[in-house]
Amino acid sequence: MTQARLAAIGELVRRTYEDPRVVARYVEVGLWPAEELLVLEHVGDADRILDLGCGAGRTSVALAELGLEVVGVDLSEAMVEAARDQASLAGVEIEFCVMDAAALTFADASFDAVLFSYNGLELVPGLAGKERVLREVWRVLRPGGVFLFTTHSIFALNVHAPYRLVGFLRYACGRLFGWPVREQELGERFIDDDDEEVRYLQVLPPSRYLRLLRQCGFQVLTFNTRDRLEAGRRWSWRGIFEDGERIYAARRT
Repeated sequence: MTQARLAAIGELVRRTYEDPRVVARYVEVGLWPAEELLVLEHVGDADRILDLGCGAGRTSVALAELGLEVVGVDLSEAMVEAARDQASLAGVEIEFCVMDAAALTFADASFDAVLFSYNGLELVPGLAGKERVLREVWRVLRPGGVFLFTTHSIFALNVHAPYRLVGFLRYACGRLFGWPVREQELGERFIDDDDEEVRYLQVLPPSRYLRLLRQCGFQVLTFNTRDRLEAGRRWSWRGIFEDGERIYAARRT
C-alpha cells in the first residue's frame, strides 16, 4: 500500500468518526464480559494501560473505574472530546489525547498493558498499517506487558458474509484482470451506504494476526471467540465459522 493510499484511507476513517451522528452511537460505558475476564486475568491492579481507539470512552472509563491508570487515544478529536465528557460524568481521571495508533508519541516501555477494542485495528489501513500498530504497541509496552485486542473473521458465517464475499470478488478481479477497484488488499471493504457508520474496514483471517503477533515479538496467550470466552468454552475448529468477535491476548517477550 502506497503512502498516499494509506493517508487517504486514514483520512476517510478519521472523518467518519468526526461525524456527530457516529459519535452519538458510542456514548456508552462498560467492558464486555470477555474484555473484563482478560483484563482481570492479565492486568495488575496498579498497572498503567493504554486504550487505543478509545472512541467516546466506553472502555477507558470502565478501566479507570477498576482503579487502573488509563491513557486513552483516538484519531478523532470529536471522539476524544466525548470521552472526556464521559470521564467527567463518571468522576474518573483519564488522560486523553488525539493520536494515530500507528505513530504513537509515548516513550518506549511506557505501559503495562495496551487495549485496542472492537473493530479498531480493522479500521487501520492495510496490512502494513496494522503491522506498524503492532510494532508501536510492542515498543510502548514494558517487557512482559500484555496487548489485548479484538477483530472479526473473514470466515464468519453471519449477515455480513455476502458483503465480504463481494469485496473478495472485487479484490480478486482487480488482482487477476487489473480492474480499477478500490479493494486492493484481501479483506478490504468500502461502504458507501449513508446508514452505515463504517466507510472502510479490513477483515482478515485471524491466522494473519496470530502470525503477525509472533513476527512482531509477541507470545500469544489467548485466542478465542467472544462468545466462547464468555461461556467458558475453549477454542475449537468450529469457532472458525462462528459469528462474533475474535479476542486476542499477547505478551511482549
